[in-house]
Amino acid sequence: MLPHANSGVLQLGDAVVPFALKRSRRRRTLGLTVTAREVRIHAPSWTSRAEIDGYVQQQHDWLRRAWDRMQAHAPQTVADSLASVRYLGRVLALDIQPSLFSEVRRHGNTLRVHLPHDADASALIRAWLLAQAAQLLAWRLARIARKLGRTPSRFALSNAQTQWGSCTRRGHVRLNWRLVQAPLTLIDYVAAHELAHLVHLDHSPRFWAQVAVLCPEALARRAELRTMGHSLFLV
Repeated sequence: MLPHANSGVLQLGDAVVPFALKRSRRRRTLGLTVTAREVRIHAPSWTSRAEIDGYVQQQHDWLRRAWDRMQAHAPQTVADSLASVRYLGRVLALDIQPSLFSEVRRHGNTLRVHLPHDADASALIRAWLLAQAAQLLAWRLARIARKLGRTPSRFALSNAQTQWGSCTRRGHVRLNWRLVQAPLTLIDYVAAHELAHLVHLDHSPRFWAQVAVLCPEALARRAELRTMGHSLFLV
């Protein structure tokens, strides 16, 4: 059955396909148009919903074949080019589904993206990562701050292109949101590095000694972050 609205989604085999119902007084017969983005149902203005529904059901197999052909020949979109995303050191497979609404949810090792036909998959995934970063980075920073016995006067996310974090003389700490892609051990290293600046606002031996107290494997984690750092800036 079609949703009662003039737009929605059709289940064509394994595919969830957006549709748009277009009525016209000039139209005399029911018809279908399949594009790379949606199925368009054309109907005379006086046609009942039940008749339209029956017609679409009768044409189901043809619609499925037509949709599959369109997808096979359609130019690759941003959504198609995305296969996975990093999150806390894991690689999450992307499951991008056409939808009337925007939503991103993690299900185990899969990131499920509900994508309206006019939405940008990359922008939705980036927004999801930013939302996760806001919570996770604040949590890890607070956890290490308790160990230090000092609290930043302010915390914010950074979008810097070359730095993982910063700490000002006023105690304002910023962590790059892209760190949410890295394992927690690397997030903790960057947090320890910036929090150590609350005690030593330089890179003296005393500073590195403080970092080592907060993060005993600091040198190994620093080297690991340098190795994988480039890949985290691809988002």
